[in-house]
Amino acid sequence: MGVNVRHALNHAKFVAAIQNAANLATNPALLALRENASQAAHMRSARCHARRHVIGHRAISGARRRPSLCGEVCPASIYCQQCGSEDIKSVCVDFLEMKEYREIDLDDEPCIFPDCGHFLTVSSMDGQVNIASHYELDENGLPVKIRGASEPFSMDASGISVCATCRGSLRTISRYGRIVRRAMLDEATKKFIKWSQAKYIALADRLLAEQKKLEEAPAVKLPQPASREKIISRPGSRLRQLQTLQKVAGTDRYGSTIKVWHMISAYAGQVRREEQPFQRVADLVKHANLRHKTEKQFQYDKAIIQVKGHLLAMALLLKCDIIVLSDFINWCKAAEPIQTEVKIDLSAHLLDSANLIELARNTMHPKEEVQGHVFAAYLYGFSRFFNSSAPSQTSSTDSATDTSNRLRETGLNHLAQAREILEKYPSAAVLKDEIDAAESMLNGSVYRQVTAEELRAVYRAMSGEFRGTGHWYTCQNGHPFTIGECGMPMEQARCPECVAPIGGQNHQAVEGVRHATEIEEVAGEVNRFTL
Repeated sequence: MGVNVRHALNHAKFVAAIQNAANLATNPALLALRENASQAAHMRSARCHARRHVIGHRAISGARRRPSLCGEVCPASIYCQQCGSEDIKSVCVDFLEMKEYREIDLDDEPCIFPDCGHFLTVSSMDGQVNIASHYELDENGLPVKIRGASEPFSMDASGISVCATCRGSLRTISRYGRIVRRAMLDEATKKFIKWSQAKYIALADRLLAEQKKLEEAPAVKLPQPASREKIISRPGSRLRQLQTLQKVAGTDRYGSTIKVWHMISAYAGQVRREEQPFQRVADLVKHANLRHKTEKQFQYDKAIIQVKGHLLAMALLLKCDIIVLSDFINWCKAAEPIQTEVKIDLSAHLLDSANLIELARNTMHPKEEVQGHVFAAYLYGFSRFFNSSAPSQTSSTDSATDTSNRLRETGLNHLAQAREILEKYPSAAVLKDEIDAAESMLNGSVYRQVTAEELRAVYRAMSGEFRGTGHWYTCQNGHPFTIGECGMPMEQARCPECVAPIGGQNHQAVEGVRHATEIEEVAGEVNRFTL
């Protein structure tokens, strides 16, 4: 008994783009089971008519030429060069020789098909996005090597990362993924900076309103317990210390201020390093590399991580603590001698002020560094009060005096460092009144807290302004700033953060300043970006 075999109707050809022919170009004969076959049965393998060259690829009957590049998503069937409509075939796709789609040899010159439908030949589309400025090309115009590491806010002005006809998105084109996504990350960072500045101003105004309310609040006598009471706050978070003061003074005085503290703390979590666009990308790539067990790393310039918002949040949160602490101390001094001993642990506050100083120094933000020193001076002054708030025994008076003097000297040393920064960076001069007020407190003079109106001017100077209509630049230290009007520098100035030279003459920027043109070109492309 023989086995009938059907011959393959359509033989696979060499020119076909055939994938996984193992499932299609195999022996179609139904094999006879050995136990059912008689001894006279001749079991023969059917001849496979698919040539060996296509094994491992799917054989497609009547396969046609792919109009796009390998690795790109296949375009819709309406773009078929053979059976497409006359409107499709007559599209001018070669801007160099002005050829129509029907005239293009897709083997030599495939096309790029963006989602918007305005397709071009690879050479024409490469010219539109200026691919040569981002990759080194071989003699055939094919990218062989990345030209250089992409820098933040430094995409070339001639690079067009959208469709030249309708400004549609090119983000789905794998060939231009690095160019387009770099610009999108820059735009996301720009929006992140502007949002964080606006949020900071709103929270600063809210905090200043709380400060003014405390200044105008009537003095209320502290409740006097029948016997001496000792309230000692356990070491821990800064919030716990504020809650201890709230317990002594009553919820009505500091309740709303602590609510503002929570709002600032939430804002600090939103502007931390891990929440920034570039850091999120780096974390996602790192996670993907771990899943695929590869040692590849996402390389990027860490200067793009803007720490300004994080510094402002750290400073504003410390300022909220200091407002409550200073009000409580002034309240206690104005009241009659009380029987309640209050001990507050300020170690967490001092640690955070030291972190603020270090981060601001490392990232060249002198105003925030000055604020860190001023806050440290305040905290050392407050420590003197809480260490001496309770009546001391005679035997320990000398020790308490030594501790108080040591705390005072440490605070004055911080203020001396702050004044040195003021001399080096005039942009930090807005904080001079804060330094003077802290120094008066440490020297035993009547403590006069900087008024809310004075602080409002300070906070607006601290935050800076980023105009949406201006053009973005970065100084040589990576601090972003904007220029309005025509968008080109007409006079020399200094960076508002680090006093590095910025601006220029006759529309030419000084050395070290980079123009972030590309983030304005793709502004409309990331309107759906969500912080």
